[in-house]
Amino acid sequence: MSRRAINQLPLLKMEHVYQPMWNVANMSLFGYEALLRFPDGVFEGNIETFFEQAREAGMLYELDTKSIFGAAKSFPLHRLDEERLFINIYPSTLLHPEFEVFIGQFLLTFPQAYGKIVFELSETKFEDDIWEIKELKERVKLLKEKGFLIALDDIGKGAAELQKMIEFTPDYIKLDRYFARELAESKEKQEMIALFIQYSKGKMGVILEGIEQGLDLEQAKRLHVPVAQGYLLGKPQKVTN
Repeated sequence: MSRRAINQLPLLKMEHVYQPMWNVANMSLFGYEALLRFPDGVFEGNIETFFEQAREAGMLYELDTKSIFGAAKSFPLHRLDEERLFINIYPSTLLHPEFEVFIGQFLLTFPQAYGKIVFELSETKFEDDIWEIKELKERVKLLKEKGFLIALDDIGKGAAELQKMIEFTPDYIKLDRYFARELAESKEKQEMIALFIQYSKGKMGVILEGIEQGLDLEQAKRLHVPVAQGYLLGKPQKVTN
């Protein structure tokens, strides 16, 4: 069923839900992350699996850009003030020959998105080699020049992510949810998070994903984690005008 949906991509119905992120110090709203869903039940498995099937069919760029456009279209961008909207994007999409044209059209369609959209570079083992391509840094620079912000996901998951954090100078890093799990009980995790915060100060924002327990949130506050995200703080849902 999902492979047939990929073949019908131009007609595929999709929608987005949005998970809130919060400034930990005062629990004010920091922004949202857009997450793709399929309302017709055309695909009920892991969304990442669907994207990988699109990759196999040679349609990943089409699916990714359709999702990016849809994430902005179904969100009330006019409501954003200091908040940010995080939208996931594959590195290979940045390198596509038509990407620069797409971004130009995106800004023409959503001029109010200037300075408020954070492109979160998606991690996948299928694109490990792409991070070594020099042009990727140039495309990231292009996005910044056009008023977009950049985030790196799953930081702390491995040495490769630490290297990307240094080389791509993102505006935000999102610490892997591993660090949030039982954070209150783990001195080692607390020390690692403190190191990330110290290193990032004045360079990039730090977001801790996967907060699901109150005790872990309280520990994140004691560690002065700037921003947190997780089911305890809000599940993904539609945002109305």
